[in-house]
Amino acid sequence: MAAYRNKKYDFNGKVALITGSSAGIGAAIACQFAEYGADVVITGRSLQGLNRIAQKIMKKTDREPLVIVGDLQTDEHLPSKLIDETIKKFGHLDILVNNAGTNFANDTFDNPELITEFDKMFALNVRVPLCLCKLAVEHLAKTRGNIINISSNASAEPILFTYTMSKAALDMLTKGAAQDLGTKGIRVNSINPGPTITSMGRCLGKDVHHFEKCKDIFAKFTILDRIPYPDEMANIASFLASNDAANITGAIIVSDGGMLVKKRQFFAEV
Repeated sequence: MAAYRNKKYDFNGKVALITGSSAGIGAAIACQFAEYGADVVITGRSLQGLNRIAQKIMKKTDREPLVIVGDLQTDEHLPSKLIDETIKKFGHLDILVNNAGTNFANDTFDNPELITEFDKMFALNVRVPLCLCKLAVEHLAKTRGNIINISSNASAEPILFTYTMSKAALDMLTKGAAQDLGTKGIRVNSINPGPTITSMGRCLGKDVHHFEKCKDIFAKFTILDRIPYPDEMANIASFLASNDAANITGAIIVSDGGMLVKKRQFFAEV
């Protein structure tokens, strides 16, 4: 994180809420925002993971994040709690990062639980971001803040199709919200990663160990012959949250090393 200190972003006085921030991309964004001076709210299902990230933030910045443990997929009251506790603790909200997400591997019409899994998928990947956006609007309008949705490059391809359907829907939420909220001074953008080392694997729904084992295989299907780390997605999030991106809204920013350009070969072989 020391490398961030020479960058130009100044988030002092800003408050950011990042969902799914106990590990991976969400954790990287929370740490980087805090390094730039923001007060952050971190949330996820893993208390151990959240405590680890909180300790990392406090060690580097002397700032104590607000930690809220919960499962956005099953607790319908958690979105309201996140917003309410953020405002209670810090008084305002500048940045909402919708990073929490899920996927399922058994994604075929032969799966008798397909509709149940579809409902769970859309509940977390689409409904929760929509709810949080709705709840955050009144606060973000006061700060002329912004929303960053973490989607996936898989939103462009019918693999794990209910997952990609949900991410395509999230992309449309980004565009629709940008159009609707622009008059309030709220910007809304999306980051669409491909496979990312140590992340949940938003492209194909693979776990951390899968990517550590197979990152070289995945890398060959990118133009740049590499798989990025979560900090690289955090770099994009910091840019989007900064004044340097003041004229950017409704954007879908794909960061996959050119994987979609080589998509046919990649998706045929994984």
